[in-house]
Amino acid sequence: MMTARGNGSTPGFLVLGTLITGGVSAFWWRRHPSWWVAPRNHYYYLAGGTLAGVILSAMIPFLNGAGPWFVLGAALATYGYFERLRLLVTVGGAVAFTGFLAMVIQVDVWGGALQLISAGILAFAANKLYVLRNGRRREVQDSDPSFIGSFQEYDEEERVGF
Repeated sequence: MMTARGNGSTPGFLVLGTLITGGVSAFWWRRHPSWWVAPRNHYYYLAGGTLAGVILSAMIPFLNGAGPWFVLGAALATYGYFERLRLLVTVGGAVAFTGFLAMVIQVDVWGGALQLISAGILAFAANKLYVLRNGRRREVQDSDPSFIGSFQEYDEEERVGF
């Protein structure tokens, strides 16, 4: 998104990437639906509203090219609200806030820093969602090689002292 002309002066690339990613995600989403906590029509309205918001906000010149960024963050927060997942609501709000700051602040360096912060927030959330779904990796227990084959035998008549 960064060029020499503003924080998000090439929103066309973001819109094109959003359309491609949205198409692939819609195909995957159709085959593997989410929990559908909210009514199904809410998800379709969210997808249509996000698509319209991304395209229309990319055309507004005074948003400094960061309109689609803000819309995608707001859509993520709304999706988190539908799924009752506070992590997605928080992350979506943070991404929308950084997009809003990129719209207001006209300095290129701050736009790049906000993009890095936004990408870091999304990476953190992706890791948290992965851990929520799959659990944490367990540490491998090191075993002593000399232990193999040296089992202690107990006398059945002797009392076991635990």
